Amino acid sequence: MELSVSIYSFLLIAQISSTWFMVGLIWLIQVVSYPLFNLVGDREFIRYHHNHVSRITPVVGFVMLVEAFSAISLLIFFFDLIQTIIIIAIIFLLGLIWISTALFQLSYHVKLLSVKNLHVIRLLIYTNWVRTFAWTIKGVICWGLFF
Repeated sequence: MELSVSIYSFLLIAQISSTWFMVGLIWLIQVVSYPLFNLVGDREFIRYHHNHVSRITPVVGFVMLVEAFSAISLLIFFFDLIQTIIIIAIIFLLGLIWISTALFQLSYHVKLLSVKNLHVIRLLIYTNWVRTFAWTIKGVICWGLFF
């Protein structure tokens, strides 16, 4: 029983902290990093973008995996301890974030690896609002897990 409580607490802390880390990071990317793509000169853009992607991917990737692992573990092993609507909302928002990442952000970043394209940058910024709002809502929901 005591081990179960410790694992539950660890997973809850992992879920809440990884979510709020991503809330802060996604707002920084949305409001600062992506708009700066427009200001980088055409000649420097490919190198700048490549450096952005190669530096941000390990950070985002690791935290997204922690977030997914802890959410799925809570769903599977501790479903009875969390209100059904909360865990469903968390999993739904997580799915929305991963789908948006796979369908939009990754494909736009691939397009930007070889040429600066203002239209693609606008699409990247526009579609990233889905993840920005989804993570923010998920953060508010996760904050409620404390209470």
